[in-house]
Order: sequence, then C-alpha cells, then structure tokens
Amino acid sequence: MSASILVVDDDKAFRLLAEEALHAEGFEVRAVGSLARAEQEISASMPDVVVLDRRLPDGDGIDFVPKLSAEGGSAPVVIVVTAYGDVENAVEALRLGAWDYLTKPVQLTDLVVKIHKVLETRGLRDRLTIARASAAGPPAVPPKSAAMQQVVEVLSRVAQSPLTPVLLVGPSGSGKQRCAEVLHEQTFAGREEHAFIQVNCAALPEDLIENELFGHEKGAFTDAKATQRGLIELAAGGTLFLDEVTEMPLRSQAKLLKFLDSMRFRRLGGQREIGVELRVVAATNSNIRERVARGAFREDLYHRLSVFSITIPALSDRKEDIPDLAESFVRYFASRVKKRITGIAPEAMAALVAYPYPGNVRELRNVIERAVILASGPSVGKRDLMFLETATALHASDASFFHVTLHDDGTPPPLEMVERAYVRRLLDHCAGHRTAAAHALGISYPTFLKRLRELGLE
Repeated sequence: MSASILVVDDDKAFRLLAEEALHAEGFEVRAVGSLARAEQEISASMPDVVVLDRRLPDGDGIDFVPKLSAEGGSAPVVIVVTAYGDVENAVEALRLGAWDYLTKPVQLTDLVVKIHKVLETRGLRDRLTIARASAAGPPAVPPKSAAMQQVVEVLSRVAQSPLTPVLLVGPSGSGKQRCAEVLHEQTFAGREEHAFIQVNCAALPEDLIENELFGHEKGAFTDAKATQRGLIELAAGGTLFLDEVTEMPLRSQAKLLKFLDSMRFRRLGGQREIGVELRVVAATNSNIRERVARGAFREDLYHRLSVFSITIPALSDRKEDIPDLAESFVRYFASRVKKRITGIAPEAMAALVAYPYPGNVRELRNVIERAVILASGPSVGKRDLMFLETATALHASDASFFHVTLHDDGTPPPLEMVERAYVRRLLDHCAGHRTAAAHALGISYPTFLKRLRELGLE
C-alpha cells in the first residue's frame, strides 16, 4: 500500500498540479480546499503526510497543526505552506508540531523531494517502534529434500495471491518463520515499503496482545498518553506473521476473526474504523485440530487462517538438506565474527547429518554458531561441534530425576505446585539454560518463558 498524502490548499490549480505530480510518484493523493473538508478526510482515513496551506477560507492552517500533532504515534507528518519570507510564521508552525515548511510559490519538485524525506523519517520511526531488523539471518537455501521442495513450490504459488491467509504447521525450530519470510519476499519481490511484521502470540501477556495488534487512541486507558499504531496497522500492505497463534486467548481470537473477515478494525478506545490490506501468515507447533476439538481454539478462526495450510517437516525427516544448511550457516557466522573458515570437514559433516536434531533447524544453526566461534583452523572440525544432549540425557535418566512428596494425609500437592517444582528441577538439570529446558519439554522457547512467568519462576 502506497503512502497517502492530503493536500489542503484553496488554490484549485495548485491542488490539481500537486495531485498529478504526487500520483506520478506512486502516492495515494487526496486534495481539499478547506479545513472543514480536511477534518472530514482525516476522520475517514488518517494520511501519512498533510501538505497544509496557511491561508484557507475557514481559518489559518497553523491553528490546525496542534490538532494533528495530538494524534500522537499515528499523527501525520505536516508540511506547512507559507508566504515567501514569512519566517516568523514558519518558525511558529515548527514549534506547534509541523515537520517542515515550503514557501510560495511552491515548486513541485521541491514538494516531491520534501515528501520523500519526511516519509523516510516516518519509516525509520515505525521501524524503531516495531524493532524490526532488516537482515534477520542467513539467506534461504534451496532444499534438496522432496518434502521441502514441495513446500517451496506451494509457497511460490501462494505468493501470487498477496491477500490469501496461510497457516504453517510444524515442530518448533523447523523453519516456519523463515518460510513466512520467503513467502513475503516472493510476494513483494524485495520491495522494502511492504513490511514484514512478526507477532509472537506466546510471548505477549494476555492483557497486552490486543493493544499490540490493534493499537490504542490517546486516553484509551490510564497510561495511554498518545495514540499508538498497532502492529496490524504497521503491517498494512505487507505481511503480518502470527507465530504461536494457538497461544492467543479466546477473546483475542474473536477480535482477530472479525478483523480477518472485514480487514477493518478499531484501535482500543477508538470510534473510527481503519481499513487495511495485508496477508496474515499464522504458525503453530501444536496440534491445532486437537485444540479446536477441546475448545481451546476457535474452529471458525482455524478455517479462516487455513485457506492454505502448509506442513513444515522436521529436520530429521529431510536430512538431505543438512549439508547445504550447515554450509550456509558457516558462511554467515564466519562473516559475522570475521573468521576465514572455508567449510566443514568431512567427519564433522558426517556427525552433523547423523544427529537427530530435537531442536530442528534452529538447533543446527546454534550448533554451527558455536562451532564457528570455537574453530581454530580453516574449517569446522568434529571437535568443534557441541550438540544439545540435554533432551537425550533427560529421557534416559531414571525415575530419581523428580519425585512428588505427598502430604501427611496421603493426598498429593496441587498440580501447579508440582509443575513449579518440576520446572525448577529441570532448570537445575539444564544448568539454568532455558532454551535447553524448553527443548527437553518439547515446547517452544516463548511458550516456556510464558509458563515461567505464570509459575513465578521468571
């Protein structure tokens, strides 16, 4: 979705010329001749930039600047148009919240350049808001296994329909997020203006998830000192990736379903509906059908999300992909730590292929990262590999790993007390490594962190 510009100027000729010039740059443009019409347009849909003339039939444009600034995080960037040489008024506009000013007669080339600059600033601000890294990891590696080749083929077909929801199902660490990123890249061909926004539903507290998704208006709750865009709004025109979607509370599931049906939503505390176009990609490592059967996940939401359902196989079921993935990780981490490592020794590669990878691709990546750091020669050797043996050791251990002490009257303690003690013992067994403990339990790291908070063990 292109950036939206609202031109507020009573000079009809200028409005027409500005519309034509900005349309040619690919912007969505609206143009009005009064403050009253500007308020109507802003009420219907908040623009990214407002080009605001001072002298208008129903008031001074400068008086309108504080109203726009009051929108907080979603406030448009304001460029004030003022008379040539009227420096005092230009300074006043900047003091009230305008980003910049232009002097009359306005040169259309100057207007276009200025808008590009302010949109770049808005883009940086939004990127900081969502803490989005532009380069998250190693490049995708073409798979050799038939199972993953089929996944890639389906992703390439779905990429042709940019609004179709996709559900990715697979074990933790199997590469669901990477598949979502590949789908996004294929859909938008690397165009950076189309955002990829990730939301980990398991990592967000239940009372914050709706605020994160939908945003809020100023005054919606005690600490809402300014309007804030939600992640759905920031993902407009691109991809919203809902990881661990089955961890979303039922109340939030209902609101997500309503949004998916209409592609419209309201910020918390807001009255105005906001329409967006985006693709929703959801992912889960749990048995979503079983969750639906026991009422933990809405059946109608499941069907809405799974227009295309794609299963990502475990790494142990596609061992043909391990050598290329491992080599890719070596190049990536060697570049990051500035080491001249050319590859992986044959005996090390044999060990990598033979290992079962309970943590899937994520574990392979971690193994290679450690190996690159430890390697002292031109290649990664077998001695540099440190596999996660915790899960195997835990399952092979005897019953003395953990036992339940009954009360004096023979009754067992409450389940939560047992679970708290078990998790504490597991963390001791894993030397405090929470990632290893999560793998041992067979759950994702964010889910494990969420449970730690609930048990008071964070």
